[in-house]
Amino acid sequence: MTEPTTTTFTAVISAFSISIIYPNVENGIILGALCGSILLVISEEQISVLRRIVLFFISFAIGMLLAEITLYLLLPFFPSNIQTKVPLGLGALVASAVSVKLLLWLIKSFDNPTDLFNKFKGGKS
Repeated sequence: MTEPTTTTFTAVISAFSISIIYPNVENGIILGALCGSILLVISEEQISVLRRIVLFFISFAIGMLLAEITLYLLLPFFPSNIQTKVPLGLGALVASAVSVKLLLWLIKSFDNPTDLFNKFKGGKS
């Protein structure tokens, strides 16, 4: 396995090369999605390197796509006087860090759909 600093450096270079390809995407969104993706990959210790790489790219893409909607979901938790100053990068960070975990949980839940429906109904699984 490569050194974490080399992997992180490569990820940072790759992420900011996206800002050259798509100049209308804010750098804050790219940085937030990058940080969230790195957090996700670092927290997954029991998986292979190939799966970590795939999860990194999926998380990064979801973070960039869902940055704005995630920020709007988070805004009610902030005081009203700073809501206009919260950057979109925070939405990208949360979206990229949480979305893949949520999707993996949903995929595992659909292995036994009756348990999932029982949880929604309030019953015990």
